[in-house]
This record gives sequence, structure tokens and C-alpha cells, in this order.
Amino acid sequence: MRVLVTGAAGFYGSNFVNVLLGDDKVESIVGLDSYMHAEDFPIDPFNIIEDKNAFAKKFTLLKQDYRNLTAKTIDNLNVDAIVHYAALVSIPESMDKPLEYFDVNEYGVFKLTQELLKSKTQPFLVFASSPEVYGDPVYVPMDVNHSTRPKSTYAVTKLAGESHIKVMYLWYKYPICVIRNFNTYGENQSSTYRGYPAVVPAFITRALLNEPIVVHNDGKQTRDLTYVKDAVRAYAEAIHRKNSVNGMTLNIGTGIDTSIKELAEKIKKLTNSKSKIIFEKGRPADLPRLVADIKLTTEVLGWAPKFTLEQGLETAIAWYRKVLPQLQTAVGKRQ
Repeated sequence: MRVLVTGAAGFYGSNFVNVLLGDDKVESIVGLDSYMHAEDFPIDPFNIIEDKNAFAKKFTLLKQDYRNLTAKTIDNLNVDAIVHYAALVSIPESMDKPLEYFDVNEYGVFKLTQELLKSKTQPFLVFASSPEVYGDPVYVPMDVNHSTRPKSTYAVTKLAGESHIKVMYLWYKYPICVIRNFNTYGENQSSTYRGYPAVVPAFITRALLNEPIVVHNDGKQTRDLTYVKDAVRAYAEAIHRKNSVNGMTLNIGTGIDTSIKELAEKIKKLTNSKSKIIFEKGRPADLPRLVADIKLTTEVLGWAPKFTLEQGLETAIAWYRKVLPQLQTAVGKRQ
């Protein structure tokens, strides 16, 4: 099998490449990335690669924007599957820069679908989406039949991307699968991300520096926190089980929700930090609870998370501790 990974130098992409390198069924990997976050994340994105020999033999990196892919390029790459991670991923940033999010996350996906439909090879497409498409929970855990009522521009663009891709399947029987990633954390996740860091890397970095850990609102809002090595295993299973998951939407998560306040306390304890936990006014449309129903995913992929929250956090903290000086340099440049 030959696989194209968009956003290969990003958080999900680099961890997924690491998994594919150890997969005997994958003979070659093409990574595609525009490196638009290079200044914000001054760390070699492939620092986590475990098998350097396989990386040298099986992996090719193309530094370009996925929006410039054409049917001809796709055919020339001659891949069997495309896993599409490339996206802008910050909820607050999407409200500040809605046109940029529309262009990258929605219009770009639409353009990709049109080129794929024109391609001769027509590789299996796996699209990385988000639980933010669900909006406020009507019930939990949230299965893929839960209503979708997005509350941010980011969520709207991800749902729109899903829709463009599902149209390919419904009208043309183009092979696709949509995976909604509940809140994922781990190595290579930026703690700066264009000034809008995700909660886990933000908390870990602040804890390691003994700086105040800022919790929005009362911290009772909950998230389903999934360690990245568990999450990318599901994508690997999906590309190998194309016939089983073709046309489907799946959730990746743990089925366990953790409050943001509890998360801050866990990270403070695991880092032996002197940080104070402080509470500030949060985002007006923040979701109160996100919990994944993963029964369907387990059934069709034979997948289930292996890491507990504590195990995943311990591994992630060790990585952040190692790269902290480089991350501090990025923060200094941004300021």
C-alpha cells in the first residue's frame, strides 16, 4: 500500500507517519505539508520518528499546499489512500480569521474533492474531522447520529468539509471515510499554535514553567481526551479496512470525559509544578461537554484506546520537558 498524508508535518500527521513506518503493509509514504506553522513550532516535526532507517527508505516529503494538488499530480503519485489532516484547527482563531479558515478548511477541501473525482487512480480518502461539529450535546456519549449544530467558524468549516466529501460517495460512489477526532493530545502538539494553543500543551508548558494555569469559566466543562498514539492507530486500521468503512463516519475517543479543572490538577501533580490554577472568563460559545460513543468504531475497526489519561499525559510531559527550551524561543519570537 502507498499512502499520501496531508499535513504530514503537523501534530496528527507526524504521529501517523510514525505508525505507518512500522507497518509492513505500507511500502511507501508521501507527506505533503505547506509548513505554514514553521516559525510558530521551531521543532523538527519528525523528531518523534522511531525507525530512522524506515523513514529514510519509505518516506518522501513534498513541501506544498494541499490546495494545489491536481488530478494529474494525484495520479503521478500513484497512491492507494490519502489521509487528509491538513487544516487550521483553533476555535478562537477561526472567529478572528473566518475567511482564512473558510479557504483552508472548506474551499480547499472542495477543490480537493473535484480533483480526486477527475483522477484516474481515485485513492481512498480518509478525512480528519472534529467533534465540534456536534455542538451542544443533546445526549452523551455522542454517536455519529447525534445532531450537528456547530458553534464556531472552525466547526462549520469541518462540517462543510465532511459534507463535500460525503457527496463524492453518495453521487459517485467515490471511496471515503470521515473520522471525528475527539480532543487529542500528545507529542508534537504545538503549545503556541499561532497564539491559540490547545488546552493540554498550554497547561503542560505552563506547569513546567511554574506559570499560572488558566482555566476558562469554572472548569466544569468536560472533554474526551485521547492520546495521539491511540488516535492514529485508528486511521491506520481505516486505510487497511477500506471495504468495511467505505462511506462511513466514525468517532475516535475514549468514552470518558474529564473536566478541564481536573485536567489542570492532574497536569500540575504529574509535573510536580508550583503553578497556581486561576479561573478566567471563557469563550461565549464553548461546549459544556464532549464524550465519544466509539462502539461503531470498535466494531468496524477492531480498535480501542490502550492508554489511560495518566499514561498518555506522562509520556507527553516527558516530551515537552525535553523540547521546552525550543518552545520558549517560539513564544519569545511571537511576543
